[in-house]
Amino acid sequence: MLGLYNLTSEEEKTVKKVFKTVCRIHGIKKSSISADITIVDAREIHQLNLTTRQVDKPTDVLSYPALDNIIFPFSKSNYQDILSPEDNTLYIGEIIICREIMLEQAEEYGHSEARELAFLTTHGLLHLLGYDHIEEDMRNVMRAKEDEILTLAKFFRE
Repeated sequence: MLGLYNLTSEEEKTVKKVFKTVCRIHGIKKSSISADITIVDAREIHQLNLTTRQVDKPTDVLSYPALDNIIFPFSKSNYQDILSPEDNTLYIGEIIICREIMLEQAEEYGHSEARELAFLTTHGLLHLLGYDHIEEDMRNVMRAKEDEILTLAKFFRE
């Protein structure tokens, strides 16, 4: 389940397709987890980046995981005491995407805006699931997973 904020209907389709694919390859029923995804302007993400990470510049995507780590294979029974009482889902966190930077990067990399949004959403969701790219070996695992998701969701490298 997704909370989507400030997305066009086409952007919502892209994000939902990525979410479904991320869930599928991790063996998670998409109705078992929830996350919020918001698109903001450069000013707002700059302020968030400064406030939460002490980085004084805008960025393309920020992820705020709700959990320290997700246990795989995924089972809601591992999270019974923290499932949402409204919809019985596990809230995994929030992703903030900067529209201006998303559009700039799509142009810079020579691919569609949908492809860039799919990448940023994939990247953010993987962070919410516990992936990281600080160490090289972790970065390689995360990049491979991003490629797998984007390929399965048919957002190929263009």
